[in-house]
Amino acid sequence: MNSLLQSVKEFVMFDYPLPKDLEVENIWKEISSLRHKVYAEELQQYDLNSEQKLDDPGRHFITCMVGTKLAGYISLNPPNEKPFRVTKYFSHETLDKTVFSQSDEQRSTTYEVRALTVSPEFRGQHISSLLMVNALRFVLEHEGTDIIAMGHSGVVEMYKKLGVTVFEEHGVQYGKTHYYPMHLNLQKALMAHAEQIARVESIEDEDDVCYHGGKSWDASKFNFEIRDSLIVADVLDSPFPPCPEALQVLREQLERCCQESPPTQCEELIETIAYVRSVQTKHVAVSSGSSSLMFSFLPQLLNANSRVLVLSPMYGEYSHILTHVIGCELTNFVLHRENGFKINAEDLVEQSRQHDAVIFVNPNSPTGVYCEEMREIIHRIQDESESPTLCKMIWVDETYIDYVPSAQSLEPLVASYPSLIVCKSMSKCYALSGLRVAYAVSQKITELRRFIPPWAVSLPGQLAAVAALKNPIYYNQQYSIIHQQRMILTQKLQQENFDVLPGVANFILTFLPQDTHHTSSSFIEACKEKGVFIRDAQNMGVSLGNNSVRFAIRTDKENERILECVQQVLAR
Repeated sequence: MNSLLQSVKEFVMFDYPLPKDLEVENIWKEISSLRHKVYAEELQQYDLNSEQKLDDPGRHFITCMVGTKLAGYISLNPPNEKPFRVTKYFSHETLDKTVFSQSDEQRSTTYEVRALTVSPEFRGQHISSLLMVNALRFVLEHEGTDIIAMGHSGVVEMYKKLGVTVFEEHGVQYGKTHYYPMHLNLQKALMAHAEQIARVESIEDEDDVCYHGGKSWDASKFNFEIRDSLIVADVLDSPFPPCPEALQVLREQLERCCQESPPTQCEELIETIAYVRSVQTKHVAVSSGSSSLMFSFLPQLLNANSRVLVLSPMYGEYSHILTHVIGCELTNFVLHRENGFKINAEDLVEQSRQHDAVIFVNPNSPTGVYCEEMREIIHRIQDESESPTLCKMIWVDETYIDYVPSAQSLEPLVASYPSLIVCKSMSKCYALSGLRVAYAVSQKITELRRFIPPWAVSLPGQLAAVAALKNPIYYNQQYSIIHQQRMILTQKLQQENFDVLPGVANFILTFLPQDTHHTSSSFIEACKEKGVFIRDAQNMGVSLGNNSVRFAIRTDKENERILECVQQVLAR
């Protein structure tokens, strides 16, 4: 066993045949399950089987464990032990012209790296890069000089950044995915790509943070001329401005906003929320964005022994806090594409009652699906008329609910259900993302408020939020425009053979055309090159494959540019 990280991740190495070690045996079972999920179900490289397992024929294995969960693994075959697996997929002629032409004199020191695989739950967290770097270390430690491999289109860019030569003109297709022969000389890579490899290695020492969109800031920094040229559709910031009253008060009080401390406990903001939402002030807490409320409250309400049910797909902040901050047991209530990612209320109620807590996002992200039965679900989870419930906390995130004209917020239910917490960001629906304002409503606020620091919301944030809450007519008009733009973009993407999930908010979840060679990762990278930033959705749920992409709804002109970019990328 070799633990390379002392924090959340642990890298475990072993060889096949397996040693007599119960931990390794359990990891092997997880590898077989993950391999079936990715290569049979997602990539369709292999046929499905009833056992839902595919064993890996490798010799050396490096696995990344997060707690007891397999986050990903990579396998290697040593030189001259047997024919490399790559010979099953490419002709000897092709291999002699490509990978072996680069390492002919070093075949006795050439390793095969294969099966770089990351669990859908952990994608977007640098797992693949870390596994690859540890594979490089392994080969070097065993006096290897070269690596050959085959990689699918979704990981090609990562390989290239590490100095791998990808022979893209010799790609072959298996299932829905293109694969390419690849070669790497370790010494040349270390010299030419030392900085990039060091950057990947440094990830091991970084704090484990939740993955988000917003990659456009990496491209623009604080150069707003560059930023103006980009289309930012990987985050769900509003395409419309705040209401005129909010902008006016900020302009009038700009100097004051910069130099004066805000009201310590955000009293007027809380009173305004209570009045507008018809709840009691003592049940309202505010902070600098919904993420702040999650990080402040959830560790106080749960512990390492808690069993928590969450929707999947659902944006990853909650899973990150539960697994990486609190360390509790998480169960995914899996929503399926074949039924439009809708909630089965009966199953959800039954499972929720068997958990200590449950977390919902309604309307959900990234699916955009709104559950009209949520009031009834809450009631049934807490109903003890026939049998006791284990569920002591129901957290409902209603960040996008104002986009739904007919929606009924659960905020009024707080007075009747002590276990209920309703969380709302004011970023998306009120165009206040940069000001960071959110609130939570619950009977538990009395005991939780002490975990909110003073001055939790800035003065401009408080001023703008109060003005926004008092101007619903303006925002309802903007929501109508968003609905129109969403329908137009949906239709145009469908014309490009995207499978588009009907949504209700300011985004749409889509699946790439079946006839494209792109995965979501390669598609996203190709769009970035054209200044268009779109969200890779594959890491947002266990039921989302590597062809899932989420588009934020932007202005009509920006949506047209998104569409032009999509057409150009698909045509390549």
